[in-house]
Amino acid sequence: MALLTPTQLEALTSQMGFVRYQRDLPQMNYHFGKLGAAGWKSLVEPDGEAPDPYQERARAVWFAGYDLPELKGVSKRTARDFKRALKKKRVPSWVLNLAPLQEINQMGGDEK
Repeated sequence: MALLTPTQLEALTSQMGFVRYQRDLPQMNYHFGKLGAAGWKSLVEPDGEAPDPYQERARAVWFAGYDLPELKGVSKRTARDFKRALKKKRVPSWVLNLAPLQEINQMGGDEK
């Protein structure tokens, strides 16, 4: 049996988080189902209190083993590049609707 090329190995390992997510999905769905109507309502309709500032970061740590890109956050380099492009007005307006500007500002620091 031939060894995988570096490109093939990269392609395989880059998807491992998604594979593990698919593996755990039935159990996750089971526990989600156990929440019931009251639990689902509390997820969708907050009770008027401010959201816990640690919840999103804690969720990213909780699911870190899955290596999902949507939970990795914004890197410092990406934040700096985005802020430079924003300053030069090279960011389309539709991107601003998707960009986590608070996280970008925290990671990007002050541009001089």
